[in-house]
Amino acid sequence: MLLCGIGLVATLALAAAGDLTLYIHPRYVVFTVVLTLVGAVLFALAVFFAATGADDAHEGHDHAHHDHGGGPARRWRAIPAAGMTVLVLVAALALLVAPPATLSAERALTSTAATDGGGDVPAPVLVGSDPTRFSIRDWATILGTGSTANDLVGQRADVTGVVLLDGAGTARIGRYAVTCCTVDAQLFAVPVDRATLPAGVESGDWVRVTGTFADGEGATRLVADSAEEVPEPDDPYIS
Repeated sequence: MLLCGIGLVATLALAAAGDLTLYIHPRYVVFTVVLTLVGAVLFALAVFFAATGADDAHEGHDHAHHDHGGGPARRWRAIPAAGMTVLVLVAALALLVAPPATLSAERALTSTAATDGGGDVPAPVLVGSDPTRFSIRDWATILGTGSTANDLVGQRADVTGVVLLDGAGTARIGRYAVTCCTVDAQLFAVPVDRATLPAGVESGDWVRVTGTFADGEGATRLVADSAEEVPEPDDPYIS
């Protein structure tokens, strides 16, 4: 019951603060809030009936069956009770105390950038389009189809994403796309020339990069002619 109550309070608190979209797609916010309110009503009824039912049972209980000796049986029963207490405390800390956050750069560093646009994401058409309006997903999809710098001559990219620096020295600018919730989040990332990023930038920092593509070291990378650190956007995921 306590776990249910913590979950209900956490969900409504996230919705009130506008942070629910850090965990689910924006189109499901209203649906989630409505179901949470319905769940809160059912939870209140469950608490009421549990409390009144416990009182009735206590009135008819035969106290002769109580174990007042504090023997081994009582000590063994205390173990699951302690475990449930720890579980409730951990849930309360995780859901009510810890600040909400986007998916971490550490998780992204263990993922590979999309190579085919996620399967059902078609590559945008460059002819007649404004490439500066393309998202990281668009560019990742284009590069995933095998396009090189020769195919992208004259095309300028303007993207905002989180910096991903791995141990090998390669750099990417990435962003997650969320279809339903963060459980199904898919990383889309574009290789970038590390030397053209702002000095001192680290994995997890958000940057806005504009530039063109060039081939080097066997890969096509975005070479920035303008790069600046920016705050994490209100909508960190690609919807």
